[in-house]
Amino acid sequence: MHTGNLTALKQYDKIKKQSLYKSEPFEVMLLTIAKDEILKPHTSKTDAFILVTEGDVMFTLEGVDFNLHKDDFFQFKANQLHSVKALRDSSLLLIK
Repeated sequence: MHTGNLTALKQYDKIKKQSLYKSEPFEVMLLTIAKDEILKPHTSKTDAFILVTEGDVMFTLEGVDFNLHKDDFFQFKANQLHSVKALRDSSLLLIK
């Protein structure tokens, strides 16, 4: 068993991605994004689920903007073009 603390892992210096747990069939990652930083448009090979644990982000999926806040969650399918812009220092749990 391994335990940890999300607050202790959060670093708001540009964009940071940390793997928290990985096994078949999924991985859990902590993504921290400093205010005004942008995770450029990209696709994922797998379906994904995100949970905003802190801050506000603009999540763009296939050209449609979604304004997400703390405790909001969002799900999307593999191979969909998406990007993320932090409207303030933000952290997200990414499960894919």
